[in-house]
Amino acid sequence: MKLKELQTIDQNIIKFLAEHRGIDRAVKGKILAQALDIDFRTLQSRIEYLHKQGCAIGSIDNGYFIPTNEDERRAGIIKKQRTGIAINNAVNGYTLAELDWIDQLFEEVDY
Repeated sequence: MKLKELQTIDQNIIKFLAEHRGIDRAVKGKILAQALDIDFRTLQSRIEYLHKQGCAIGSIDNGYFIPTNEDERRAGIIKKQRTGIAINNAVNGYTLAELDWIDQLFEEVDY
């Protein structure tokens, strides 16, 4: 894959992140989205697409970065794994919840 083969928005994300190599140079997602004049959800979606294309773009609480070594790559992977676990827990809770859970909660309350 070559940069010119990507959509302009994806090219712009990669060009911006090229200046943020290393976990200590991570850029907040909101700042990156503002700089590219896109909304944050679009940014997240495009980065997800770039991951699928083989781009190692790390994300931690401090923002997005290009990992420069295995420790930085691992930090980004661990963050994604934790997010995945949290999403899985939410899906399980939602799936297993009784549809009248809210009514059950209020039945127990004496006003």
